[in-house]
Amino acid sequence: MANLTFDEKADGSRLILKVAGEIDAKTAPDLKLKLESAVGNGMKTIVCDCSALTYIASAGIGVLNSIQKFLKEKSGEIVFCSLRKEVKDTMELMYFTKKVRIFPNLEEALSIV
Repeated sequence: MANLTFDEKADGSRLILKVAGEIDAKTAPDLKLKLESAVGNGMKTIVCDCSALTYIASAGIGVLNSIQKFLKEKSGEIVFCSLRKEVKDTMELMYFTKKVRIFPNLEEALSIV
């Protein structure tokens, strides 16, 4: 059974969200609620630390894509860092990596966004 957990830290209008586990059709709604809540609370930039994310399915990419579009309309951004190869491969396969910025690690992401 897929399991998904979040560890979040607000920093002004920036949210650092560590995502752990698997994002599939069953857990994608939890991710959607978490991200929509963050945006609703005024977060303009979301930094997703994916170092503990082991799997993402197309349902997860769909959620991330809709949040990315919404934030872009509000001059915000969602960025990703520390992607495992399997997760990055899936994102590339669905052309999602062409729409967002990806950083090798959290420190680099935080220094730029």
